[in-house]
Amino acid sequence: MKSRFCLAACVLWLVFAPAASPAAETRCPFDETKLEFVGTPLEQARCLLRPVAEFSRLGQPLTTLPRPLESLIGRRVTVNKEKLERYLEEHDIQETEIGGAITNVLRAKYFVIHDVSAPNYHEQSFPTNINEADWKWNDLNRWRSDQAAHFFVNRLGQSVAPHTLTTPWRATKLEVRVLGEKSRGLFVHTELIQPRRADPQGHPGNDGIAPLPGFTEAQLDRLALIYLVASSEHGTWMVPAYHAAIDAGIPDGHDDPQNFDLALWADRLRLLLNAVSAEPQPTDERKINFNRR
Repeated sequence: MKSRFCLAACVLWLVFAPAASPAAETRCPFDETKLEFVGTPLEQARCLLRPVAEFSRLGQPLTTLPRPLESLIGRRVTVNKEKLERYLEEHDIQETEIGGAITNVLRAKYFVIHDVSAPNYHEQSFPTNINEADWKWNDLNRWRSDQAAHFFVNRLGQSVAPHTLTTPWRATKLEVRVLGEKSRGLFVHTELIQPRRADPQGHPGNDGIAPLPGFTEAQLDRLALIYLVASSEHGTWMVPAYHAAIDAGIPDGHDDPQNFDLALWADRLRLLLNAVSAEPQPTDERKINFNRR
């Protein structure tokens, strides 16, 4: 639940909220000396990618992650930066969309996935055009000056970066309330555009219900690209994490991202890696010229 979009509702939530599950109250253990969660990067990801249900309820840590995440996280990124640069040029993706030059060096360890939980349509149904360009919340100009995160990704798969990837920024209660300034620069934050509406079974003004599917393939494609770019700048595959899992056990915690299809995102990452690593194919003209020799 996003506090900046539901100030009054959050107060009511403290009164009317259902009892949280033990998993929701258990934060993945954090070592404040090492400034990282406990365990190998893969073990950390399995805890931080617990399924997120309505009203901040979390599932148990995963026993395995969908491929290729299971075989990548914590390992050295072997994607050739020249090929990545070529991919970006071929798809006309600008540095302003991916947080700066891919030659930057990134210190952050964690790649946090959020959803904006806005707008709240309350008792109304979701508009039929939320995945279209004419839905006003897909206009990136609305998010360009929002300082809440490094990235905002609309439902068309377009992104804007109010901060460069290397800008130390804090956007979770763990960073701000618990760890303080020493956490600055440890996390990269990506907000996915997603509306909400009220659950009739919840407290007044709640924003418990998200669309199904929660995010479009285009959104997941751009999220995969941002994750690849960030990990490439970091040098090893970063630990992905859900906002709700990061803030588990902290009062007024968050419930995002809702309805995130981890298996689908992993598969879109696989397809992206195949596309980036593929050798360029000759154009028809080059084939014709070759045949004339």
